[in-house]
Amino acid sequence: MSKTSDTEAQHTNEIDISRRDILRGATVATAVAAGAGGLAPTSFATATPGTSLAQNPIQRAQDAARLRRQRANVNRREAPNDPQEVNDDEIRLPDFIGNFSKTLKHNARGEVGRASYLSMTTALASRDDADFEAIRVGRENDPNRERLVSPQAAYAFELSGLDGNANRIPAAPAFDGDVTAAEMGEMYAYSVTRDVPFINYGSSNRIARVVRSLNEFTRSDIFPSDGGEVTPDTFGRGGIPLFGLNAPGTLTGPFVSQFLLKEFQIGQLTVDQRYPKLERGAANQFMTTFEQVRAIQRGFNPNASENPTQFRDTRRFISRMRDLSEWVHRDFPLQSPLHALSVIFGFGTDDAFDPALPYLRANSSTQGGFASFGLADISHLTVHGPRQALTGAWYQKWLNHRRARPEVYGMRVNVQLRDGFSYLGGSDILGQEVADSRVFRMAANEIRRVNGASDTDTSNDGILPMGFPEGSPAHPAYPGGHSSFVAAGATVLKAFVNEDFVIPDPVQADANGRNLVPWTGGDVTIGGELNKLVANVTHARDAAGMHWRSDGVGNLIGEAVGIALLRDYSVTYNEEFDGLTLRKFDGQRIRISDGRVTNIPG
Repeated sequence: MSKTSDTEAQHTNEIDISRRDILRGATVATAVAAGAGGLAPTSFATATPGTSLAQNPIQRAQDAARLRRQRANVNRREAPNDPQEVNDDEIRLPDFIGNFSKTLKHNARGEVGRASYLSMTTALASRDDADFEAIRVGRENDPNRERLVSPQAAYAFELSGLDGNANRIPAAPAFDGDVTAAEMGEMYAYSVTRDVPFINYGSSNRIARVVRSLNEFTRSDIFPSDGGEVTPDTFGRGGIPLFGLNAPGTLTGPFVSQFLLKEFQIGQLTVDQRYPKLERGAANQFMTTFEQVRAIQRGFNPNASENPTQFRDTRRFISRMRDLSEWVHRDFPLQSPLHALSVIFGFGTDDAFDPALPYLRANSSTQGGFASFGLADISHLTVHGPRQALTGAWYQKWLNHRRARPEVYGMRVNVQLRDGFSYLGGSDILGQEVADSRVFRMAANEIRRVNGASDTDTSNDGILPMGFPEGSPAHPAYPGGHSSFVAAGATVLKAFVNEDFVIPDPVQADANGRNLVPWTGGDVTIGGELNKLVANVTHARDAAGMHWRSDGVGNLIGEAVGIALLRDYSVTYNEEFDGLTLRKFDGQRIRISDGRVTNIPG
């Protein structure tokens, strides 16, 4: 600890040095001599043919170290000093019923054992690997049991950009509050609409019924709306109104982003974005009995012995929520931003990129971009951010909120309805806002249909039909990992592209996903479709039953990560440029230049 403190003290008074200062040695030497103890002027080789034209290697190493220290000091000074705000569910509600406990020991009602839960929080507090190995888990003798996902990633450091522990988000909504009740209504709505084609949302009676149900909830700030009402055109779309995330473009154009539909090239490989077609209906509705949900909470992994997801022997474009949910079931964290970048490069025109970039044809007649301001540079930064976003999300998930997943809420509803347990402390929210709503009844009927039960069998009412056999992953809900990493990648991309570029020949999938058909409802832009990509990836996880809409607050973490990464890298270039610009998810335009971020009016 003292060594770290000494190192920090050594550089506390180091002055801020701009990108141009670092790259022009004499200015650096003067500045450093005045403010940081004085180093020899930077020495460059003369332009003599047959000799190295590189900077003096000793001075180069000193300049590189100085630049890293300067950026680290900037990030250190701006790191928050206040603790992360959390809700009081863990101490207020009995038996940790509103907190994450998957893979731990659970009793017959699906409640986590106190000793088991405390063994997990003890490990999180101690940071001792031995304590993590001593966590009391369920199904101890099952070699294929589900295991906790990377809890120690919450402590990981970063060597550039935003430290994983330096982000702050609102406290997670209370388990027994109005927000979570309304969000559970959306979960039930998704569970009975996964097979409705997006192109038919406006004419579907099922969509109309769930929309009416969502409008019954008392909170009007949970879902994207049109004039304060959820409509077929806003259902399942948009941002996170609760946190002011209403990104431009998410409610414009087709439901699915162009970056999940259009063909693109990776090297010589042409990627046609048709995916294995999923069976509809009961074949792919999972965890539909209390016993199945409880077994999975204890660590049972249904994918260990079989893969129950049912596919047809054909391929289709993403045309319904079940398709989109399966896409985010099997993607990898770099996939969505990397695919988007490939589509954008496929437009084959400088107009698709920020006109201020130095190597566009309008800006240079002798140079082109690649290792800087080109494919290699942009792709590196685009895929750099997701890991940083995930460490930021894991810090919040494990060390702060430990929020339960929607599948657990369904268990609590089921037990309360069957056995009269007052899990919600006597609150009437469950009875009035969930159990009596249209969407709850639709989900209960879906459960009976899948289970082959009679219309009068209420034994599994309240259980949430899941889109994946294994249910949610074994880490806490808040914030969503997908919502964090996709936002980081998209934020970096927005800084290099022309967000106002109108995408040529926009498309949408037809009702059965066999074909792409033209979209004729107006222009869609790169910026809007990148925002929509973030929303699609974020809410497709919700639609599978994995996340609450408010878990999409990870968009804020990913955006902050992307901006911090760009801010640090903006001081590394030799080229003269005016900075990178982008529009944030809240609509504010910013410029990133010379290690600084400034708002652009208007």
